[in-house]
Amino acid sequence: MGNNHKHLQDECIRVQKVYDWVTDALSVRKTVSFTPEQIAKIEDALDDPRRRPLRIITKVPKTPPAFPLSNETHDECAEHFLCEQVGEKRDVTVALNGGFADAQLVELLFTTDIKVKVVDRNGEEVTELLVNASVFESFVLCFPDGTDLFCRITKILARVPSGTVLLNSPAPRSFPLDITFCVDIQVEAEVKLEVLAKFCSPRENDLEAEETINEMCPTVTFPEQCPDIFPRPDCVCKAEGEASGLTSESSGATETGRASILVDICPNFQLVNSKFLLNFNDTDTSDGERDFSFTATEFNQESLCCDKFMGGKKLTISGKGKINNHHKKGEKLDFNLALVDTPNGSLFEVELINSHGKKVFTTGTVTVDNGEISVENCLQHH
Repeated sequence: MGNNHKHLQDECIRVQKVYDWVTDALSVRKTVSFTPEQIAKIEDALDDPRRRPLRIITKVPKTPPAFPLSNETHDECAEHFLCEQVGEKRDVTVALNGGFADAQLVELLFTTDIKVKVVDRNGEEVTELLVNASVFESFVLCFPDGTDLFCRITKILARVPSGTVLLNSPAPRSFPLDITFCVDIQVEAEVKLEVLAKFCSPRENDLEAEETINEMCPTVTFPEQCPDIFPRPDCVCKAEGEASGLTSESSGATETGRASILVDICPNFQLVNSKFLLNFNDTDTSDGERDFSFTATEFNQESLCCDKFMGGKKLTISGKGKINNHHKKGEKLDFNLALVDTPNGSLFEVELINSHGKKVFTTGTVTVDNGEISVENCLQHH
């Protein structure tokens, strides 16, 4: 990226997320037997000093490259080797890092056909046979519903452990053959990720210029973005809880009573679906004021702020909402909300402001005596 990071912006991209990735080498030993006709051909060649010694050679199928990760190349080679899931996956619980974790158990079958030839000292074929080999193996994976399993054979190895040279008659009736499957198992799902990036632009064709083009070619442009609409910015902090406390003039309140709030600011680290509800029970009715409730309908992303406060955290945010009481039902007001979470307890303050910019109500600083408020820094989760 060089020094162009200042030009980066939030982008939403579609990618394949890897949920689990396992590689392994699975081996099986086969006993390969010659037919009587094949043994006769081998012994005839061994009896000819111009052809002996003979050699056993193996030819394994050519496997596709590790990338790209798709089944298209595997489908082309399905007649030579195959990896497939047998049965349905099963939920299991496994011991992990001193605890337990939920996972899925799958059973996979790996099969292949290997050509085995016996050739003489000149490389001419004496006889040939086809050997099939299979390995059945269980895998414990992170394989939740909605994900796809990619089972790949990245390499097939074949070896004759008893030796590949046949010197003299009589010819062996059989020999061992070790086959190894190198396997790559991945669990993936298509997801949408928000990343910090910028669009690339093509370079000019400046390597060769045999002739000058008078008419300029059009520049490459991408569809115009909608940064105010999508993707939405993440929250720097979040808060949730249900709490209440007494208001008093000494703490800056305009009314004396009990204020109760229900807050869920930035659930899932996004401001969308945030909630704020205030209920106020007026204990001093001599001034003509009565109980009311206030419900937030909009939250201002730019006003969201999170600071350290009294050894804890403080979240402040502003927005709009509606008040409901006996004579102001549905009136729209602006609000300022402050939430404090400290080791010594929770605090909150609510201000309501009318369309003329006048503060019509404030709780002052309320010390929570029932319930609690939790304020959390979202950045530590990214």
